[in-house]
Amino acid sequence: MRMEYCAYSFLSEDGSLCDYEIATDELASMTAVCAHHVKHIKRKDIQELVTLIYHANGSIRGKCAIQKQEVMRLHAMYEFYFVRIEHFVLPVGSLGTAYLHVLRAKTKAIIRILTKLQKEGHTINHHLLDFMNLLANTFFMMCLYENKAEGNAEQVFISKSYES
Repeated sequence: MRMEYCAYSFLSEDGSLCDYEIATDELASMTAVCAHHVKHIKRKDIQELVTLIYHANGSIRGKCAIQKQEVMRLHAMYEFYFVRIEHFVLPVGSLGTAYLHVLRAKTKAIIRILTKLQKEGHTINHHLLDFMNLLANTFFMMCLYENKAEGNAEQVFISKSYES
């Protein structure tokens, strides 16, 4: 196949590694799009997340670029955007908040792929797992922060499936 006709050289691989790489590429791209729709999340923070996600992208096939330092940086971002919440809430609000909720959900799907990769025999660095879980939670905090700054009240969700 000619190089210009090859979108990605690992697309025909068996296993989930290529799926992980495509999913993290999509997450980075969607995070960049999100920067144009949020009003209260610092643009430099979004740009930093895009870069970190791309570092996570190659961290299984290549050398793991997500280490304690990257997790701690993400944790600082989580702390900055932290908003206390005591109930499940619907993924609604401003357009920027909606994008952030999609990013949160896509990150959880990537965590599932990481779990699958472990079951397939790949060694997954614990910092990468911590990073992805914290990233999902950071996107959620950004959702709450953006909604609060926009004056949108969170809409509590009470499940009919799990009665208390």
